[in-house]
Amino acid sequence: MKRRIRTAFTIVGIGGLLIIIGILMGGNVKKTFYYNSCPDEEWCMDKEELSMDNENTSSALSTHTNETQLISDAFALKQLKADVSYATLRIEPHDKQSVVYSIINNTKRIGASVQIDGDTLVISTKKNHTWNWLFGWRRDNIGHAKTLITVKIPQNMLFNTANINIGAASLMLDGFTVTQRFNLNTGAGKVDVKNITASNVNIETGVGKTVFHNCSFTDTVMNTGVGENLFDGSVFKHLEINAGIGEIDMRINGKKDDYLINATSGIGSILIDGRSATGIDSTFRINNQNALHTIRVKAGIGQVNITFTE
Repeated sequence: MKRRIRTAFTIVGIGGLLIIIGILMGGNVKKTFYYNSCPDEEWCMDKEELSMDNENTSSALSTHTNETQLISDAFALKQLKADVSYATLRIEPHDKQSVVYSIINNTKRIGASVQIDGDTLVISTKKNHTWNWLFGWRRDNIGHAKTLITVKIPQNMLFNTANINIGAASLMLDGFTVTQRFNLNTGAGKVDVKNITASNVNIETGVGKTVFHNCSFTDTVMNTGVGENLFDGSVFKHLEINAGIGEIDMRINGKKDDYLINATSGIGSILIDGRSATGIDSTFRINNQNALHTIRVKAGIGQVNITFTE
């Protein structure tokens, strides 16, 4: 009898553990049992509301498919703040002095918005978390988003600071300058950054592919995850790279002799203009007496390749 009781508790424990693992991996117990057993459709939630792949007019917000002017004199803006998930965000220049935007395929669950708060341009979507009494906060599974947010700003726009956080989303940035601080935090999505000039740069990349083209960064810290990272542009004063599992390829405008270089690899590999550090705790240092800038690289498991144009 005791053996049967122990066996029963073991089975219950294993079942509970499997449920927890499933939820942590994105499963939804409520959807699995609720939708399959709901006897009355009038009391069931609309399944289409949970999927961005379906047309659901009841959950759609007013969609700004045409460009809407947000402010006529964009140069009054000093800060840029974006916090976006489950959408595509494009910030690009145009030949006007105003800020205009459009939002396509917006829904109540996405809740995309573009607005002015004082001297700050704010772009956001909803966090989409719900409370579960047993497992705490859980992110909703809302499918593959089709929401597109496009913001057009004047050419050569100047911001004092820019803070951009991108979750499961795609991002395209083009043609502006950040004079004081530029923070970019990316998650699982494609990121394309071009023609950006910034100082005091902090970059955190996640799973997706991140491309920097024709960018000019001063005093930069780059922490990379498991994705692919490509850089083509200029780096000044100090560049610190902490590479994770993924790959970093950098093509830096200028000469190697202008940089003091310090490279250390964990079990990854570093190749800088012909010099390499490969294997556990492998290091090398390039001392240039007239160096104006420094590059420090630490590679954990990933691969770092750096070349110079001259």
